[in-house]
Amino acid sequence: MSSRKNHDLRECLGRFATGVTVVTCRGSDGPCGITANSFSSVSLEPPLVLWNIAKVSHSLQAYLDAEHFAINVLAAGQHELSSHFAQSDHTVFNGIEYETSARNVPLIRDSVACFECRTHQVHNCGDHYIIVGEVENYRSGEQEPLLFYDGRYVAMSERQD
Repeated sequence: MSSRKNHDLRECLGRFATGVTVVTCRGSDGPCGITANSFSSVSLEPPLVLWNIAKVSHSLQAYLDAEHFAINVLAAGQHELSSHFAQSDHTVFNGIEYETSARNVPLIRDSVACFECRTHQVHNCGDHYIIVGEVENYRSGEQEPLLFYDGRYVAMSERQD
């Protein structure tokens, strides 16, 4: 696909509003975190979720090797964390406070929701890997979520019940 078509496709995909997550794991060199908005529920029985990681990610091998990982759904006030973990730097946890799960996975404090997962399947797909996790533990809070739309963070303007 041409560079212009890639740009146009990316813009069109940006019209889909998403939540923002930081996916964490414990790598051989310590904790890893990466911002991802490619999170989705797959199944309730068994409880499965998925996310995507680019093949060019500096922390790719840590996630491919990880037996456990966590998907931390960020709250509206956590856009700095999203930007921080979007860096391609192996030291992204420097200065970040976090909790550690029973499986030794870093968990982002004050997230809207957190899904602690065991890696279930990894699929090689295009320029990404799709990582499917079986949810072993989860929690949620009452905060508003951090949303991303059209290349920028946005607030929920109205909640319909």
